[in-house]
Amino acid sequence: MILKSYQEEALDWLEAFFKRCKTSSNPRFAYEETTKDWRGMALHYRPLPTLAHVPYICLRIPTGGGKTLIGGLAIERANRSLLFTQHSVTLWLVPSEPIRTQTLKALRDPDNLLHQAVFSALGEVTVLEIEQALRMKPNVLNGSSVIIVATMQAFKQEDMERLSVYKQNTDMLPHFEEVRDPAARGNLSLVDALRLRHPFVIVDEAHNQGTALAFETLARFEPSAILELTATPDRSLQPSNVLFSVGASALQAADMIKMPLELIRRDNWQDAVRDAIACLNNLQALADAECQESGDYLRPIMLLQAERKDNDRETLVPERVKQSLMDDFGVPEDEIGIATGVNDDIAGDDILAKTCRKRFIITIDKLREGWDCPFAYVLCSFRNTNSATAAEQILGRILRMPGAKRKSRQELNEAYAFVTSTNLQSTVESLRDGLVKNGFERQEARDLIHTAEDPNGDDLFTLSSGVTFTAPELPEPEAIPAGLAAKVEIAPESGSITLKGNFNAKQAAALEGVFQSQEGKAAVRQAISRIGASVARTQKTPSELGELFHVPLLALRQGEFWEPFEETHLLQGDWRLLDYPAELSEGEFAKPERTAQGGRFLVREESVKFEYFANVEAQLALFDFQSEWSQVDLVEWLAKNIHDDSVLPDEKAAFLNAAVTSLIEKRSLSLEELNYAKFRLRTALEQKIKAAKREAMRKVHESLLATVADFSVDDRCEMIFEQGRYAYDWPYAGFTDLPGHFFPHIGNLRAEGEEFECAVLLATRLEGVKYWVRNVERKPTSFSLQTATDRFYPDFLCKMTDGRILVVEYKNTRDWDLPDNIEKRQLGELWARRSNGKCLFIMPRGKDWAAIQAILKA
Repeated sequence: MILKSYQEEALDWLEAFFKRCKTSSNPRFAYEETTKDWRGMALHYRPLPTLAHVPYICLRIPTGGGKTLIGGLAIERANRSLLFTQHSVTLWLVPSEPIRTQTLKALRDPDNLLHQAVFSALGEVTVLEIEQALRMKPNVLNGSSVIIVATMQAFKQEDMERLSVYKQNTDMLPHFEEVRDPAARGNLSLVDALRLRHPFVIVDEAHNQGTALAFETLARFEPSAILELTATPDRSLQPSNVLFSVGASALQAADMIKMPLELIRRDNWQDAVRDAIACLNNLQALADAECQESGDYLRPIMLLQAERKDNDRETLVPERVKQSLMDDFGVPEDEIGIATGVNDDIAGDDILAKTCRKRFIITIDKLREGWDCPFAYVLCSFRNTNSATAAEQILGRILRMPGAKRKSRQELNEAYAFVTSTNLQSTVESLRDGLVKNGFERQEARDLIHTAEDPNGDDLFTLSSGVTFTAPELPEPEAIPAGLAAKVEIAPESGSITLKGNFNAKQAAALEGVFQSQEGKAAVRQAISRIGASVARTQKTPSELGELFHVPLLALRQGEFWEPFEETHLLQGDWRLLDYPAELSEGEFAKPERTAQGGRFLVREESVKFEYFANVEAQLALFDFQSEWSQVDLVEWLAKNIHDDSVLPDEKAAFLNAAVTSLIEKRSLSLEELNYAKFRLRTALEQKIKAAKREAMRKVHESLLATVADFSVDDRCEMIFEQGRYAYDWPYAGFTDLPGHFFPHIGNLRAEGEEFECAVLLATRLEGVKYWVRNVERKPTSFSLQTATDRFYPDFLCKMTDGRILVVEYKNTRDWDLPDNIEKRQLGELWARRSNGKCLFIMPRGKDWAAIQAILKA
């Protein structure tokens, strides 16, 4: 299946972490090395106190990002790269009963994308709820990947005897037939049976369950790993180890969310309803026109946030709002639904069906959990929206893009909020906080809400009520004084700190005292000085003004046509996998060592504990071990589990058979040993095939580049930078202003270092720059060139006032002559040469800024 690029990226980083865990047996090392590769700096790893040796990581996915799909596909990545098993047990813990029901339905429905993705990735899958798991037999666990979906509450209770999962269960007896030790058999309960399998645990929105008891509950399973999926990582009780974070820019670039959010304030609720209905009707007319062109049905829906009944004052309760819609605005009753804790007119309705007529849904605090409707475009709130919690609960409902597909009419790519409020600034701040609680970066939230300028006063966005900045050091959350905790947000994954509200002298001194370095203290003082200060109103960026930045790609002649030069062209040659050696050395594949069966006794926390196997991989391998497999069976399994579409199936099978034969005949390994270690063997052969493929691609790449006339750089093949199409992982948050950037935010740029100095030069001192773009690595919205092995993403692109395009790749003096950088330099110079003077490329050696200026004058 085709995933969104950020979803694939999240899974790739997760798998990279799993691989490092496997090779190092050290989750801390694996986390620090993986975040260093992603973020450019190693993040601090915080193990669970009861499970210090168990990998515990978090993927931060905002509302509307498809975190459930990522969770389902993470199981296959864990099986492949951490557990080394074909069939595993996954315990999927969710925060509430409605989410449990929704997740179970999605996993079981053959028409659901989640079901299709998981079953395609894992093959045989069994999806169970607790009542079914209490009766499952060993053959189910041995013959399929089992996913048990439950709430944390099903396992979380201090008095374990009250829960069925901890009670003795005769249905579990077959799981313990080979287990003789009483300590390992435990109470013969479901939890005891799961403990033998070391389940992979997925925790959905763990911050909602983050208590000491919850972590103690996880320890009872002795899990192989714990993956947290959340929009809002825990920053206090047990800070989440965020391995990868997705921002609003990535979701918007992937057409997953409607952005920006247009905010309209009215003095009274009738005016707000009137204008909201006019907006909804206009959206419906645009949707009808869109449907005529594309065939995609769309019925924009309004969510109306009513008030609770109050005996002391008259309130806009749902029934009154409904009556007003019918009496004052002529809305047919069958287009209105009430969804509160008491009434639920939309229960059981397929709200997306063409036969459904609902256009107005009235709620109070929130719609029921799990309710998802991408048709929701307009929010009309009569509540006190100065509450971030109230905003959080409803905002997420209007952000999802219908069909995850950008519409041709811009109005259908945005969301709308109509509010009645006496304090616009306070309302906007609460809505921004609501966006942050839906998983968006604080800086992004500031720009994602658009409002008309108040003609009777200062522009709201010229006043700063908070500041986000990048600090030279990030203090630990527990170091922040308790009285300041609500005013300080620390986001390790983006390397930023947000200060909210005003700080008096005593608070400022207390916060400054948290920082150890003089640079950190200075950064805090500078940040606090900016709070409440008048900020000059910034002009709209070129992208916001609708300008397009066209950048020609390196194109390769294919007969009469020109195509962007990509990896596929490197695989069109006559390379054969069988032309490369299949033998695996001891270094590539060590002789398998069977871990002894049985276990060992340990003393933990003043109690004797039996650890059934010394090695999780060995235990899981025995559950999956097929001792009767022939060489044909093993090769067939390897061929099925090594995926590479660039190699012909018969050729791959012959290569794998040659490798296995060599191991048996030349290294005297038995077939039984190879079957036992088949997952390690698969990994070794994957690397062998990749190495052969890289070598073949390098040869083809060299031969293609030798024929310069077959390449062109012009408008026949180009990429276009435009508003809403700029993905990045974190926004720049430095104090130095960098004007002239094509987009409102600058992606993935740290506020220090030589690369930052290069950005300062381009933004403030280089003559003739019309605008510039920070080009973000590994994003589909970025400019890149094909090397022999991967894509090359230059650091910066500049549009000059004379129409030329300047591409700058910064490299420090130490790395300038490395083979990879020589290849990048040659490729960039070929791109520039084939443009006939329209494009320029420069890789300055360190801080040789004069080289950049010189190439413009040449």
